[in-house]
Amino acid sequence: MDNLLIIGKIGSVHGILGWNKIFSYTEKKKEILKYQPWYIKQNNTWTKHFLECKKVYNTKIIVKLKNINDRNTAKILTNSMIAIQKKQLPKLTEYEYYWHHIVQCKVFNKKNIYIGLVIKIIRTKKNDILVIQKPSIKNQEILIPFIEKIFIKKININMQTILLNI
Repeated sequence: MDNLLIIGKIGSVHGILGWNKIFSYTEKKKEILKYQPWYIKQNNTWTKHFLECKKVYNTKIIVKLKNINDRNTAKILTNSMIAIQKKQLPKLTEYEYYWHHIVQCKVFNKKNIYIGLVIKIIRTKKNDILVIQKPSIKNQEILIPFIEKIFIKKININMQTILLNI
């Protein structure tokens, strides 16, 4: 389903009443709770789910989904991916973008020579890192710090291109 965006993963069960721990992939971990409904992938099928209850303990997020009322049913969901429809995301201004806009962008150096394709973004404490797949050699990747004006000169989401400052 091309209109879905993965925002987290269901972790282990919590207690006996159908609660699960949640691993959030959103920039601010608690933001995952703002999106409804969730689409959860099991056996290669996405099903729609709604939150019944939610709790946040320091860095842990636990939820109870509607119609999940016992530990055994909740355990079946462990390691399932959580997605939302892309249209659920807040609207952005002209020069803002989401990570899913950057993945699959073509990357060029400042001499306009094609470097490769962004295949993923790695989050670190200091800055994000673009993982670029080189076109000529399989399984060879280039890592570029995602620091605008230093390494990243220009991003054109409409053209799906990134121009590097190197």
